[in-house]
Amino acid sequence: MPPLTALLLFALAAGSLVLVVLGLRMLDADARLRQRIDGQAGRSVTSAALRFPLPRIFVVRGRDREEIEQKLRKAGYFEPGALEAFAWLRLAATGVVALASMLTCLVVNGNPLSPLFPTLALSGLTYIGAKYALRMRAASRERILTAEFPFLLDLMLMMLESGVSLDQCFRGIAREERVAVPNHARLVAMLVEDLDRGQDYQLAFDRWAARVAVTGSRELATVFRQSLFHGMELVPALREFVREFSQRRVARAREAIGTITVRMVILMLVFFMPALFIVLAGPPVAAILDTLGSVKG
Repeated sequence: MPPLTALLLFALAAGSLVLVVLGLRMLDADARLRQRIDGQAGRSVTSAALRFPLPRIFVVRGRDREEIEQKLRKAGYFEPGALEAFAWLRLAATGVVALASMLTCLVVNGNPLSPLFPTLALSGLTYIGAKYALRMRAASRERILTAEFPFLLDLMLMMLESGVSLDQCFRGIAREERVAVPNHARLVAMLVEDLDRGQDYQLAFDRWAARVAVTGSRELATVFRQSLFHGMELVPALREFVREFSQRRVARAREAIGTITVRMVILMLVFFMPALFIVLAGPPVAAILDTLGSVKG
């Protein structure tokens, strides 16, 4: 391919990407304006993704769709258009990496498509790696929420033992405890908003457990429902949950310590042992080489 034609194709691809980004920004601004006019300014900007759907070839389907939706919920993205927004961001990242690779080839070789393999490989790795980045984000959020759970339950225990009802306990945490448990306070605030909109307690607790998406959250939501509708005593059950989450936190700390120990052993084998072998075996090997040299001489 002539360099001029390749350069023209690269310029067209870059211009198309710029136009797509500008169009998405205009759609986002239009969505924000419509939300303000309709009095729905609290909704997320992911509605712009719903107004501008993906081409059918890029729509996530089947088991991959279920896995991404689950990871998005665990990562803290509950909006209806979260899946579409993730797909758009993944495509945009892939396009940016492809253009950067083509630009590098143009600067180095004078042809943005020569060689073609690095561009295809980097684009594919970016497209696949987006899911792994989402998985890491979900795992990080799960660790944070699990670590905060004992403090949240301790706050609830103190409020309940002082005579506060469960509903007032939720409202107090959502309003006044954003410093102690910032992540859980946000989720509890969303639970309070669901209750203020007239949602049933059972459905609101189910939605809260789905948003938390941590092992034990659904059981805790069941305990809340039984306490409200069947009169079950809540304080002893919460103490058991505090003990369970504290033990889980200690287990995670021990697991992290074990992982660090393995990493340190690997680092010692890689960096320390070669230097040790050189120090110990260097003088004898040098003496043997000197002796052989003197014998030959």
